Amino acid sequence: MNMVHLTDTELALTRNAMQSYLSTFGHDEADVRAQVRSVIAKLNAAEQDDEEPIIIG
Repeated sequence: MNMVHLTDTELALTRNAMQSYLSTFGHDEADVRAQVRSVIAKLNAAEQDDEEPIIIG
């Protein structure tokens, strides 16, 4: 499992991008649509973390 720290603005941008990405797939890509919906659900369930992120790189 990976953890990514996003600001509220970055979270909203990511959520909107995933919604747009989801709308580009047709019925033939049901597996991709299911994975994208799973990611969107995780983004919607994101909780506020008051810790400062450690940035590597």
